[in-house]
Amino acid sequence: MTTKTAGAIICAALLLGGGAYLVADNVPLSETGHVRIANLPVVQGLPLYVAVEKGYFKEAGITVEIIKYEAPNQIIDAVMAGQVDFTSPSGALGITGIADAKNPGKLKVYAISGGTQGNSGASFVVPSGSTLSQLSDLRGKRLGILAGTIQWRTITREILAQYDLDMDRDLTIVELAPAVQVGALAAGQVDALLALEPVPTISVGKNIARLWIADPTVQHIADPAWLGAGVVNTAFAKQNPETTEKTIQILSRAADEINRNPDAYRQYLRGYTSLTDDLVAKVPIVSFKVCTQITPSDVAAIQKFFDIFTKHNVVAERIGVQDILYCTQ
Repeated sequence: MTTKTAGAIICAALLLGGGAYLVADNVPLSETGHVRIANLPVVQGLPLYVAVEKGYFKEAGITVEIIKYEAPNQIIDAVMAGQVDFTSPSGALGITGIADAKNPGKLKVYAISGGTQGNSGASFVVPSGSTLSQLSDLRGKRLGILAGTIQWRTITREILAQYDLDMDRDLTIVELAPAVQVGALAAGQVDALLALEPVPTISVGKNIARLWIADPTVQHIADPAWLGAGVVNTAFAKQNPETTEKTIQILSRAADEINRNPDAYRQYLRGYTSLTDDLVAKVPIVSFKVCTQITPSDVAAIQKFFDIFTKHNVVAERIGVQDILYCTQ
């Protein structure tokens, strides 16, 4: 596994004199054979972790470079700018739709991640001694959410509005990167936290928090809640069709294995997320689908999700689901 934090320069490829990438024998010389994959260190990235650790990229003759980010908007910005070629399924589906609506054609969705009640991948947690009972109790409180993302700000706005709470007036929103969310909750910097796994599991497992509301996006946004996305830069895909196809097949293979037996693959969260060994067995595993597996009911659920961005004036026109899908078969 090779990982680098955004902005650092840690090259995962073998280099020839003069700086060209070494291309595997079974990849055409016209294609790179090297892929840069952006990842948020959350459960939604599991297919990438499995594929790397089980050697699927190496088996296909592809050199993979994982680039770690702490904010979803940074990931999509990097795809748009051509700084990365793919995201793992930890990319943000809503931000992808917004980006395509505002600057169409630069990226497409090859996979989705999320789930229904029990495995959507997001929950509200509160400090162990909190007396908060229902969402309306957040009035006057501080709510922590994932930093740097219009997706989670809009999701939060929509959920709170269903309890007659105005996000800008009735409470304080505190944006936090995943790495500092548990600490912020423990230190009393926020009164509640809406977070992606594994943060809820870690905070509860350390007795810092109690699970307050599981899977609120399923209850208040869409069911199933497909909020994560695997994204590909379309210029890269056009220039490297075979490498793109192989990469998607690799991640699809890993995703299918996880879907069939989540418990057998949760071990691969070690090292890629902040889960300790004792908590790996407790974290909910989300579901994954590549583009060709997306059903009409999935499309309807995604459209329902996308429509909150129009409702809350993030985009002027409705985001179309079919417009951003990248199906290779």
